[in-house]
Amino acid sequence: MKLKVYSDRLSQPVRAVIIFCKVNGIEFEEVRVNLAKRAHFTPEFSEINPMNQLPAIVDGEFKLFESHANLIYLASSYAGVADHWSPKLMQCNPIVTSFRFSLSRYPSDIFKRSKIHSVLDWHHSNLRRGPGV
Repeated sequence: MKLKVYSDRLSQPVRAVIIFCKVNGIEFEEVRVNLAKRAHFTPEFSEINPMNQLPAIVDGEFKLFESHANLIYLASSYAGVADHWSPKLMQCNPIVTSFRFSLSRYPSDIFKRSKIHSVLDWHHSNLRRGPGV
């Protein structure tokens, strides 16, 4: 089953995911979601992304949202993606290696890791703004 990228090209994070796929030769089906018509609030799209934001991807049965999580997942799971895109390089970082105990608890399963990235990215983009926004 081909990767699906849910998109509205007016969104910069969507363009980042699409450009990444094109640069790395990842075949995908672009599913247009018209933000101006609030198509991201349909029940069908809410099943893919309960936060109702773009971009979101579906790879087989796996659903993922938040652009950074999407990019890390694509870099880690698709063959032919150049090494410089991959978060595997983090293993060489001395700051990261000093936290080996924490890393040992980090799931090795790409799908579980991607879900963690999605939640962390959502937290960074939304909860950190505070109640005044």
